[in-house]
Amino acid sequence: MYHLIKGFVGLLLLLPLWVSGQDTTQTVAIDTTIYSFADEAPRFPSPCEQYDTTAAAKSQCAQQFLLDYVYKRALYPAEAREQNISGTAVVAFIVEPNGMINRPEILRDPGGGIGISALRSVIGMSREVLWRPAIKDSVPVRFRFVLPIRFRLEEPKPYVVIGRDTVYTDLTQSASFVSNDGDLAGYLDGVIDYPDIPQDSCATGQMDMQLFIHPTGLVTVNDIIDYNNLGVDFTSEAIDAATGTFNQWIPAEFEGKKVTSAQDVTLNFIPTDEGCAYVVDDYSQALRLMQDAQAMLTDSTAFPEALIKMDEAVDLFPRDGRFRIIRGQARLDKNMLAEACEDLTLARSIALIDWYDSLLPLICRPAGTEEEEEEE
Repeated sequence: MYHLIKGFVGLLLLLPLWVSGQDTTQTVAIDTTIYSFADEAPRFPSPCEQYDTTAAAKSQCAQQFLLDYVYKRALYPAEAREQNISGTAVVAFIVEPNGMINRPEILRDPGGGIGISALRSVIGMSREVLWRPAIKDSVPVRFRFVLPIRFRLEEPKPYVVIGRDTVYTDLTQSASFVSNDGDLAGYLDGVIDYPDIPQDSCATGQMDMQLFIHPTGLVTVNDIIDYNNLGVDFTSEAIDAATGTFNQWIPAEFEGKKVTSAQDVTLNFIPTDEGCAYVVDDYSQALRLMQDAQAMLTDSTAFPEALIKMDEAVDLFPRDGRFRIIRGQARLDKNMLAEACEDLTLARSIALIDWYDSLLPLICRPAGTEEEEEEE
């Protein structure tokens, strides 16, 4: 049905309007008003269109198909689960006369990443679904559709399945590293080798790794993030150091059973060449500045001062992906979209993280591309 409507709308906007008794033509003026009320509200495409009933009844029926679609795609954020946050997110978007979705935005966010998850589901819908547009005076019009999406906590499973691994997140006893008096970070710093490359390159930075500790004592690497684009030589050293902790763990347990669990670790690569001392000092200073800024962000009134510290850290190491992510997220939280776009886009190119891929098209729109909303 909506394919037929789309074709009809295209013809409607292109055909001239013939005036009886005149030889001249007038083109139909395109109504760019964004309506909140119309003779018929826009409808999510569904079998409801086949029913011989009223437009209001079709809208009510289509709403259920819309919610079914959204709830299959709006994942409950881990942050919200950990903080026991639930509630209703409200997202608005424009349904264009051709049935396409435009300009999605969050109107209400319960926190914990719920608003972002709701927004992502709508962004995905904009690429997959063509709506039946709103109708006013027998003509398709632009319409601002407001969609509440409820997030309710359910009893979670004690594990998640990642690839071929069943990784437990609810543990009776966590995995524990038994060597080096339990100091895993100190152990890794002691065994990791700076790659066999010229040290006067002064390559410096951090990597985050997620390890799987298996019941057999095996240690595997599930994920690794190279925030400074140090390269494959450094990545190989990090993997060798981490997997070398084989049989130096007491595996995690769930209800008396040994299970696979995840362990996050951070590895630092610091050159020892004397000519790189100034780089190491700058990096240490940048880390302190960023840590101070993160502590200050817990107080919303301290954001300007925290931003100054983040700027100083980024000035010292402008191609540090972690620094860019921290400042980019802080800017995003304050609706500084152009600035957040700059940081998060660069972080993606450096560290190859895809966490913000669904948001970048929204926050990185060129200036002047948005149309001003008009009140009816």
